[in-house]
Amino acid sequence: MKSLLLLLTFFISAHAFAGQEPIALEVTTKYTNVQDALQATKKALLMQSFIVEGTVQETSFTAKRTTNAQADYYVAHVAATSKNGIAVVSITFIKVGTGLLKLQKVADAVKVELEK
Repeated sequence: MKSLLLLLTFFISAHAFAGQEPIALEVTTKYTNVQDALQATKKALLMQSFIVEGTVQETSFTAKRTTNAQADYYVAHVAATSKNGIAVVSITFIKVGTGLLKLQKVADAVKVELEK
């Protein structure tokens, strides 16, 4: 009975976390310069407790948010391009582990901040 309960718990938890797909969004900003758009994105992610890993490159950077557990963290990969003189930022949010942060809520907040 104990092994059946353990097996059932494993399948339920595996099913609950199997649907963790990355959240991708593309935002057309008000900026004409890619560097300005990247700095604005960096600021918006910082407001959501993401810290830039390494340095901001010419057109991209990666930021990470941790939960004080090495097994749970969130990654935001940012890339910017210029289309018709307007900077467009693409952000991919990835959840690693079983953290409770709702990435869609974070993505929506960052998008609103960049569209201001």
